[in-house]
Amino acid sequence: MSDPQTLLVVNADDFGQSPGTSRGIVRAHREGVVTSTSVLGNCEDLAGVAALLAEAPELGVGVHLTLVGGRPVAPAVSLPTLTNADGGFPAHAEDFFKSWMRGRVEVSEMEREFDAQISRLRDAGVRPDHVNTHRHLGFVPAVGRAMETVARKHGIPGIRSAVERPTLAWVTSPARGLEAGLLTGLAWLTRRQMGALRHGPQSWGFVEVGRLDEVRILELLGRMGPGAHELICHPGEEDDVETEPGEPPHLRAHELVALTSHKVRRAFERRGVKLCRWRDLF
Repeated sequence: MSDPQTLLVVNADDFGQSPGTSRGIVRAHREGVVTSTSVLGNCEDLAGVAALLAEAPELGVGVHLTLVGGRPVAPAVSLPTLTNADGGFPAHAEDFFKSWMRGRVEVSEMEREFDAQISRLRDAGVRPDHVNTHRHLGFVPAVGRAMETVARKHGIPGIRSAVERPTLAWVTSPARGLEAGLLTGLAWLTRRQMGALRHGPQSWGFVEVGRLDEVRILELLGRMGPGAHELICHPGEEDDVETEPGEPPHLRAHELVALTSHKVRRAFERRGVKLCRWRDLF
């Protein structure tokens, strides 16, 4: 019997956030190691998103469900606990967390909005094989349950729910390590409350969001054993200017260079890593 293989989905989040982000992801797929992407469920230019995806038919596609930033797909009047006075989502994840902690978020509204986001993309010809959430809100138990309910309804097999094990980066960058540790605890609670739907591979890259380079990619690769894994990345043609309060800018162009690096590609080949999409795991 052959040794178990390391299967790796390299998933670029935020497709549809901007034309530069989407183009950068397609380039990271064509010239680098990116095999999959997640489209923002409430992206503004859906026609442009669909056209770009049509140019990359081998790129796996999922839905990046969002409750933060932009406007909802479902009528705002039907989402009073999720939207502000202007009918939009809160600007920052911390605003959502505050509402959730105060018990002001209705699960039925999250299910309604997630259903609308997935339906909108499917109507545009996108056939998602996984779901996850913008700003990792899916690790909040209530959000995770809503995400799973809607994924079941649409027959989507994969959910991002498995967080990486602690790394040295959690210690050398305490603020980011604290965030990753909080996500780990929330993910554990959420997984205990979710059903038997396949949860997908173990995910890596939470601490490095928007700041992956060759060294970190190779270090994470060295920690991956046999089985299924996902490397989360955020490439693009230009860096983000605005992020969450206290969070450094997402260096998307920097990540694009690393993900298209010959050094990284050769390392994957030497390790015998099989690059794949979410749908290849089920």
